[in-house]
Amino acid sequence: MTGLASSGRHDLFSETAEEMYNNAPCGFLSADAEGTIIRANRRVAEMSGRSLDELVGQVRFQELLTVGGRIYYETHVGPLLLMQDHVEEIALDIRGPDGIVPVLLNAEVRRHSNGEVIGIRASILDATERRRYERELLASRNAGEEAARMKGELISMISHDIRTPLSTLTTIGELLEMSPLNEDQAKYVRMLKSSTSNLLRLVNDVLDLGKIEAGHMRLINKPVNLRQLVRGLGDETRIEAHRKGLRFDVDIDPRLPPRLLTDAIKLGRVLSNLLGNAVKFTDSGEVGLVVQLLDIDNHCARVGFEVRDTGIGIPKDQIDRIFDDFRQGNDEIGSRYGGSGLGLGICKKFLALLGAELAVDSAPGTGTSFHFELDMEQAAPGLDADS
Repeated sequence: MTGLASSGRHDLFSETAEEMYNNAPCGFLSADAEGTIIRANRRVAEMSGRSLDELVGQVRFQELLTVGGRIYYETHVGPLLLMQDHVEEIALDIRGPDGIVPVLLNAEVRRHSNGEVIGIRASILDATERRRYERELLASRNAGEEAARMKGELISMISHDIRTPLSTLTTIGELLEMSPLNEDQAKYVRMLKSSTSNLLRLVNDVLDLGKIEAGHMRLINKPVNLRQLVRGLGDETRIEAHRKGLRFDVDIDPRLPPRLLTDAIKLGRVLSNLLGNAVKFTDSGEVGLVVQLLDIDNHCARVGFEVRDTGIGIPKDQIDRIFDDFRQGNDEIGSRYGGSGLGLGICKKFLALLGAELAVDSAPGTGTSFHFELDMEQAAPGLDADS
């Protein structure tokens, strides 16, 4: 067996250099300084549909190309080849026996010791499959762009045809709540408000996600009274927390500057989503919001935000997935507590725009803490602060 194997290897490598040249899977040719082919292998003959006798000493390499390819070679490729002595993977088209053959040209210039050009050596690779693959990629990209366009139109429709009436329903619920109602009517109005608020929050999340993916989401930094913003969010959350029998605390660092530059809407959405989740996933105990000044100089303040609860907690193997769009920790949570699974993903994306990163510490049965740090410039004196 050893002798046979050795004999087989010997036979394989006994192929002469000339045979290897002629039987190579890609085309090889040499041309003189004028471009006339002086040597070529069988693959060049097959691609061009000519015999070796019809090629060698009879035609210039550029005459094998299509009209457009020849013009491109003579005006761009040839001068570039002479300037840098080589070219790599130049896409050209050869006129073959059955039509156009796309090829990739690699070539180098051969020179005398005095620098005079002797000719060129070139390899020609049939790029038919590569060109087909590129066309498929282009078609796939076009299909993706069309899908993105249709998605944008859907988001636009959602914005106008769904969000507007939902906002109206929310307002109607608030007006009804202020009118004289019996116990059953008050319960129905609370259900109406809760359902429309949840649906409006979902629509807003979908719209924001679409804007972020399309690259249309922009920061609008304005002077913000951070204390007032946090207190307002705390008042809204306190109502829901007390309704569930939860204790709710807001701790605001008294050293916070009165005016800081940030996007109050996006920061408010982040804190509102985190607080809403904390209340939703906490059945007993407490929810808290802490805003702490971590560092400050004449121009900038670093502020830490933390939303913590004593809720159901998150297992370590599920923490990463809670930030995926339309995903929750597990199916049981989705069926028990509801929700779209968009809130935390939106928070993470908004904070990335603000230059911060959302972190989480949690364990099942002990609660969860979401926290992030935000660098904000101090607003110049005289600028009015938004709430």
